[in-house]
Amino acid sequence: MAPTKLTDRAPPTVVPNGAPPLRASRLPAHLRLPILLVLNLGLQSVLWTFTNNLLGNELGAVSKKPGENDLVTPAARLGYKMLVIWLGWRLKYDFFDIGALTAITNAPFAYLLMTYYQITPLTASALVANEVLSIAIPTYLLRPVSAVHNPNAPLRNRYLLNSFQVQLSNNLLAIGVYVVVMFCALKTSQLNLFLITHFDLPTLEDAHRETPFMLIAKVAIAAYATRAFLLDPSIGAQPASGDATPIEAFDPATATLPQTVKHNFWFFSRRTRTLIQQTAILSVFLSANTVQRCLSLRGADSLGAAGYAGVWVLANVICAAWWVWVGDAEA
Repeated sequence: MAPTKLTDRAPPTVVPNGAPPLRASRLPAHLRLPILLVLNLGLQSVLWTFTNNLLGNELGAVSKKPGENDLVTPAARLGYKMLVIWLGWRLKYDFFDIGALTAITNAPFAYLLMTYYQITPLTASALVANEVLSIAIPTYLLRPVSAVHNPNAPLRNRYLLNSFQVQLSNNLLAIGVYVVVMFCALKTSQLNLFLITHFDLPTLEDAHRETPFMLIAKVAIAAYATRAFLLDPSIGAQPASGDATPIEAFDPATATLPQTVKHNFWFFSRRTRTLIQQTAILSVFLSANTVQRCLSLRGADSLGAAGYAGVWVLANVICAAWWVWVGDAEA
């Protein structure tokens, strides 16, 4: 019997169980943020030029003339835009995150235009769409998709992010919160009385005719974006079993002041901490953008703009409070 012949084989190829590694960008890291800002401003200008040529300049009829209010200047708007882009880049927001944040922060102004200034829904929708596209497209080109939005990335609660039932039910929850908050503010006349005092409103007819079904159509996109910006990152932030970093037991006798404060006030899980952080970021930027936008309208003052923004911040905080419980999959 002939002896068995041994042949050398190449080592087996190891296929990782997870997302494939992303190819490193050849673009220098220090150039990406300035390029993102330039692309954002350029694309926004192109989109607004196209929109005005197609739909007409409806917003010009209700806007203040340049120079009427020193608080609303191109420099202030550019500064806000730079802050949003810088923060989104620093926090590693992908195109979906920054697009959702932009949609929510522009929704209050769009609702105000449609309901109180007789701006057509098409123009108001174009306003939000232009803002979202002008920041989401450049971000998509310059930053990879995050693990939360990458279906192949291994996450402990991936099944929740991929569940149609979970996503649909939480979208409906967000819509319900927005509708209840806005409908109560309208039907108690508190919102109308407040806006009359601080804005030069041409009409209240549409506000008095507002129904829950009309509100659903107006807030559906904002509710979807709120769920995407608040709930999804918090679900994805929960570490896999065994991945949590061990920490030393808290000893009040030897603990420093920062350790004591963290132990007593920041003891939440990573999921809850992420939800709190996202809610705080959303509340700050929603307030800032709404105030800035509202001050561009004739007859608007700072107090009225801030108070109107507070109604939307309240709705976002209520959604976040619901999702503290809804997103708890630790049990």
